[in-house]
Amino acid sequence: MALNNKSEKFLKALLVTILSLAFWIGLWAFAAWRVGVPFILPTPASVFLDFFSLFKTSELYLTLLKSMASLAAGFAAGVLFGVLFAVPSALSKLFDSLVSPVFTVIRATPVASFIIIAWVLLNNRVLPGFICLLMTAPIVWRSVSEGIKSLDRSLYEVTKVYRFGFWKTIRLYLFPMLSPFLSSGLSTALGLAWKATIATEILVHTPDSLGYMIWDAKAWNPDTSLLFAWTLVVIFVSILLDALIVFAFGKKRTGIRKERRGDRG
Repeated sequence: MALNNKSEKFLKALLVTILSLAFWIGLWAFAAWRVGVPFILPTPASVFLDFFSLFKTSELYLTLLKSMASLAAGFAAGVLFGVLFAVPSALSKLFDSLVSPVFTVIRATPVASFIIIAWVLLNNRVLPGFICLLMTAPIVWRSVSEGIKSLDRSLYEVTKVYRFGFWKTIRLYLFPMLSPFLSSGLSTALGLAWKATIATEILVHTPDSLGYMIWDAKAWNPDTSLLFAWTLVVIFVSILLDALIVFAFGKKRTGIRKERRGDRG
């Protein structure tokens, strides 16, 4: 019965999603018909035709690989810096008061300003990864530090009673407790980092990147359907990345409580 309920909920959610997409695509088609100028607003049919045609070319996969490499490098570095600063921030008010203004300024500064300033110092090939790092680190820092501050101390005492080792403590205590904060922080950071990466590639014309292809489609193609198609690729990848975070952290973890029930059994 539980499986049927899950299937029913999934089908309802799928139906709502399909109907919602159909509504907005229909509204888009009507607007394109009323405008009647493909250069200003192309039809959904022409955009989707170009979108699916991109998957038949090696150009898409090469540019996607380049952009994803910049994202992966910058995001990984941003997560590392965020965690490294989050731990002492959660444990020391003095340290937190020292680094908080820096991360606040980073979060408040427009991405375009960072791009222009950093472009003076960095090559346009490495700049997207650096901007990605700047967008990621403050969000991860805040999420992880808040997660550490909210840790259940009584459960930590359980790890001492049961003499958990270092890795077992992380697996059964830290990771389950921090998962909600990590999921929220990483999802927000990854979405922002991906958009910042593409924006940087557009502004500095990073060769062989998705951002460059978006700029190129607008600069040299009189029909904006290709511009919309490349933008759809960016949106599609963003949805996949968000789904990846949900898949990694979405499952409920019972951690120590499950371990204790197993011991009693």
